[in-house]
Amino acid sequence: MRATNWTHRIRLRHLELLLRLCETRNLSKVAEELNITQPALSKRLKDLEADLGLLLFERHAKGVIPTAGALELAEHARGIIGRLDNAQIVMEQVASGAAGYLSVGFSPVVAPVLLPASIRRFRKAYPRMVVRVAEATLDLLLPQLHEGRFDILVGRLEEHALPGGLRCEALYAEPVCLTVAPEHPLAGRREVGWAEVRDFPWISPEPSTPLRIRVDYELALAGEPHPWHQIQSSSVQTNVALLAGSDLIAPMSRRLAERFQEQGLLSILPLRMSSRGAIGMIWRDEDTQSESMRYFLESLREAATSTSKCSQRSRIPGRA
Repeated sequence: MRATNWTHRIRLRHLELLLRLCETRNLSKVAEELNITQPALSKRLKDLEADLGLLLFERHAKGVIPTAGALELAEHARGIIGRLDNAQIVMEQVASGAAGYLSVGFSPVVAPVLLPASIRRFRKAYPRMVVRVAEATLDLLLPQLHEGRFDILVGRLEEHALPGGLRCEALYAEPVCLTVAPEHPLAGRREVGWAEVRDFPWISPEPSTPLRIRVDYELALAGEPHPWHQIQSSSVQTNVALLAGSDLIAPMSRRLAERFQEQGLLSILPLRMSSRGAIGMIWRDEDTQSESMRYFLESLREAATSTSKCSQRSRIPGRA
């Protein structure tokens, strides 16, 4: 089959059909979802293949198997559908009087540190622009950025392989620290060693999360065995609440811990950590031409610089 210029004939329903078949690999299930007969679905698929001049699925008794061409087209389809969904939201906001729409995803350890200052600066320049903020781990946010459902992501960079078409920029290096309740037996000490923190139960980040990877690396560098992880939790707010009045120890990103320490909610232990992770921002390469995008990226840079200066001033000489 010879490929023709099919782009002016393709419809959104073709892309949705392609995606669902790649995901389910079942013609009857997709036909039922679309409320059409299986022969009608097969005809749509054949028409699409004829337009493309390319076989998209190999038929088998138990279903269909997507070809390399189908999988490649599906990647583009996800981005198109995601951007159309985002465009619908933008148009709804504009129709209600907004001047635009920006969607930003933050990882939990970064949001309290960078989000308030960057949003305040952005609002002054764009007072009628709607900013959507969503909090989740980068492994959940990255596919949605790639699909066009987010404009910018902020979080730890070093544990994630970025899909093509994305750019990233490091904002600052972020060490990990150990935190306890203000009334913990180790709180207020000028020096604390690994042997002492080993005697207390820990709140452990969930396996394979960026913070857990960083903590495991610290333990390996120190030649320390894993402590007793009595509680497993990756929720920042939950962990701060669990520390209160307990003998638990919780690892936490340093700048985030400093915010809670300023509020009197926890105490940072003076145990030196050797490694540094990178906190940064990620965006799609083609979006850098947007004036509002460029301004929000600059707002993040300014917030990162400001929090770095505050963090350096708040640390006691000699502590990690």
